[in-house]
Amino acid sequence: MGNGKFAIILALLISVGVAAWPSATQRSVAHGVTVAVTPGNLDAGNGIWDFAIALESRGTRLNDELMDSVVLLGDGRQVKPLAWEGAGPGGSHRAGVLKFVALKPRPKELELRMQRPGEKAPRVFRFAFGEWSV
Repeated sequence: MGNGKFAIILALLISVGVAAWPSATQRSVAHGVTVAVTPGNLDAGNGIWDFAIALESRGTRLNDELMDSVVLLGDGRQVKPLAWEGAGPGGSHRAGVLKFVALKPRPKELELRMQRPGEKAPRVFRFAFGEWSV
C-alpha cells in the first residue's frame, strides 16, 4: 500500500478517536500483503489497550479472522483480543482497531503476533514503552 493510502486509513482511524496515538507504526510486507500496526491508548491506567491494524493485499482476498490470528505478549504473559472494531473479512483493504485487556503491571515491551492463513511464520511487531510516551 502506498504511503498515501496508509495516511488515509490512519486519518480515518484518527477521526474515530485515536488522535493521541503515538506514531510508532510498524509495517510488514510478505506474500503480497502489507500489514501496518500502530499501538495506541496504552496508558498504564487504562484497562483496555488498542492497536490500529491496516491490511492491504495485491490480488488475494483478506479473509483473516483477526480475533483468532492475533495475540499480544508481554513479560511472558499472552492475551487474545477482546474485540475487533473494523472491516470484516473479504476485499483487498481492511482497517480497524483491535482491543486487548491491558497487561497489569504494564510490561516494558509488547509483542503483537499475527499468524496469517497460509503463512508459515507469524508476523511479529515489537513495541518498547521507552520508544514513545503514552
